[in-house]
Amino acid sequence: MTLSLQPERFSFRSRPIAVPGDLRIEWRVSIIVLMLGYSRAKQASLAKLHILNDAIRASRSEHLLELVVKAKPGRMPWTFRVEPAFGRAVDFVVGDKLAGWTTTADRSALQLTAQGVRLFDALTRDADLLTSEKDVLAKYAKTMTETMVTAVLSAARKAK
Repeated sequence: MTLSLQPERFSFRSRPIAVPGDLRIEWRVSIIVLMLGYSRAKQASLAKLHILNDAIRASRSEHLLELVVKAKPGRMPWTFRVEPAFGRAVDFVVGDKLAGWTTTADRSALQLTAQGVRLFDALTRDADLLTSEKDVLAKYAKTMTETMVTAVLSAARKAK
């Protein structure tokens, strides 16, 4: 196999609608790193990550998460969204060695690697980057325990 030394030509086409930031993989990878970094021991179950992902994307979900953290689970018929794109972003986080698989509370979980911790530190140092997401995650990621995750999952099953 021979490689051409000639640079490939790139072409760009204007699209009618720009891709929203939350659909870009860089945004999702950064958000997962922030979720893990703000969580206790820099790890979280996949279920917790999905709940946090839903909470940062809608104010209603953030309010439901606030009720969970304040131990008012009786009020929450919360069927949180499980997005396929989020699962693909998890694959990128693991593939880029920003996090590795582990278990917590008998659930599959991710834990930041040293490389992931460095990215988390860089993301948190920049005060202009992902401000609303960092506010929500700093407020709830560490206080949301796996017991609370179980309460949310149980309430979602009862609501169906």
